Amino acid sequence: MFERVYIENYKCLANFDLYLQDITLLLGANGTGKTAVLDVVYGLRELLAGDAKIADSVAFPPSTLTRWQTHRHQQFVLQVRAGGEVFSYWLRVEHHADSGVSWVTHEKLAGEDETVLFNCEGGTVQLYQDDGTEGPTYGADWSESALARVVPHPANTRITSFLKAVRNTVVCTVRPYGLRTESNREDRLLNRHASNFVDWYRHAVQETPRLALAHVEALRSVIPGFDDLRLTQAGLDTRALMFSFDASDGSTEQGGGRYWLRFSELSDGQRALAVLYGLLHLSYDDEGICVFLDEPENYVALPEIQPWLMALVKLCQETPSQAVICSHHPELIDYLGPEHGQILQRNESGATTPQRLSPGSSGHTHRLSELVARGWEG
Repeated sequence: MFERVYIENYKCLANFDLYLQDITLLLGANGTGKTAVLDVVYGLRELLAGDAKIADSVAFPPSTLTRWQTHRHQQFVLQVRAGGEVFSYWLRVEHHADSGVSWVTHEKLAGEDETVLFNCEGGTVQLYQDDGTEGPTYGADWSESALARVVPHPANTRITSFLKAVRNTVVCTVRPYGLRTESNREDRLLNRHASNFVDWYRHAVQETPRLALAHVEALRSVIPGFDDLRLTQAGLDTRALMFSFDASDGSTEQGGGRYWLRFSELSDGQRALAVLYGLLHLSYDDEGICVFLDEPENYVALPEIQPWLMALVKLCQETPSQAVICSHHPELIDYLGPEHGQILQRNESGATTPQRLSPGSSGHTHRLSELVARGWEG
């Protein structure tokens, strides 16, 4: 669970400090930085998974520097609850204007008792054991996260716990038109726009087949006529995701009771629902899920988003799970906003600040979504 995200000098986020709950709804006009928050979390996940370097487009290239500031460093702080304690993680990045080179100048991880577990300063790593005693010292690649390269060991289980929590975080904006139908590999996590959903689904059902049953049951309740889905062979190592529908009313010319559609042949909304319910049922384990979602209501009808939203809230209330959602949708604003809403607002300098909503604090009798529409939510 992410408890705090601090961001300095990233797009419109300067000295930006955001505290998160088990459910958090980020509100605000376009351009206030809602998606930027998710981009930062995704970039840190990619760095700490060892899948990206600092200047990669999915992380923190120089183009992400705040335009109205003159200094060339970016700083990020995370507070993450994992393994029964709250970890604090610091990352400082420098960008050289002339050479275009970007590098890590400081990276640190500490436990809840303020025990330093990892420290990298100027390319030199000092590793510590779980009890805070000094471990080995060695050089690191300045262009990437040195913490990501720490190998799991009985002496550093706390570092492993933190890395596992961040690496398992899902950050996603579902774009149905970009979802592939076929898979020739297995992916452990969804990517930023869920285009690898079938690769991820393939991995999930191979690892834990029972989770697929809950996914199917959920889709049956929201997609009319849907009956089942399966991966069928489409090549030597390639599988295609197929959906079956029940036409037992005799609507087919031959009077058959079932027909199959490729994943790409579904509507955009149906594909979005497959991903959204997949996040609830296919990614869950005993340690819960942590998802950051950008406008999950896109492409989904009003009667469809409400059951999914209720299922998400129930999951976060009954299990150690967390959901952070960016949305403009009235249904999400009215359902989540009064208890879990935070508004991002840009001040005259261009910087964004978050403001937590309190039930009834506005003094209005209007629904929260109406206040937002009128610009009175502050």
